[in-house]
Amino acid sequence: MAKEYSPQIAVIGLGAFGMALVKTLSKEGADVIAVDNNMDHLDEVKNITSNAICFDSTDPVQLRSHGITEVDIAVIAIGESFEPVVLISMELIKAGVKQVYARANSETQEQILMKVGVTEIIHPERQVAERMGVTLHRKGIEDLLEIGDGLSIFEIDAPESMINHTLNELSLRKRYGVNILTIKRLTSEDSDRSKKNTYHSIGIPEGSTKVKKGDKFVILGNKKDCDKMLELN
Repeated sequence: MAKEYSPQIAVIGLGAFGMALVKTLSKEGADVIAVDNNMDHLDEVKNITSNAICFDSTDPVQLRSHGITEVDIAVIAIGESFEPVVLISMELIKAGVKQVYARANSETQEQILMKVGVTEIIHPERQVAERMGVTLHRKGIEDLLEIGDGLSIFEIDAPESMINHTLNELSLRKRYGVNILTIKRLTSEDSDRSKKNTYHSIGIPEGSTKVKKGDKFVILGNKKDCDKMLELN
């Protein structure tokens, strides 16, 4: 069997966001290159990725010589100054990098990057705040991942009214327009309330799967439909 292709990803700028991204990608086994002009930042990731390079990424010659113009995906995570973000974005897009993600801190910066032609704009603080807002405002619902086009993946506590019913009986897709991706269930050894709750995924559920007390649904849908389902149950 052929080995699954793994895209090469460059993360440029190792502030708090860039550092966390490199660590997560490395943990997931991704082919990641960490780039920063501060060696102290690189020292923090050199033990988790063999590709940690210190250079001025606004220099087109160095971008090419270090192979950054040849990566599949580039994430420009610089947050302190906007000019380098624009310069690097333009150079990578001109070089033919297929996907360029760039950080913006304002609507004006976002508009500039859109005109430059970046694949997607990153708003780390805004995105974290939006997810936290959903979690705080909606009891029992957590926004796990925004996919786009109004769709997100949510984790919600299974409503009491659905317990002991099968997914076929509940007809969640037909009634609310949401899809159950999986169900997270308490492990049997955690029935003792003195222990911390630990959940495991039961895999892809079937129509005959019965909802149990304490279950959590991982749902694909939009916020409005998830709200409707919770309000009616």
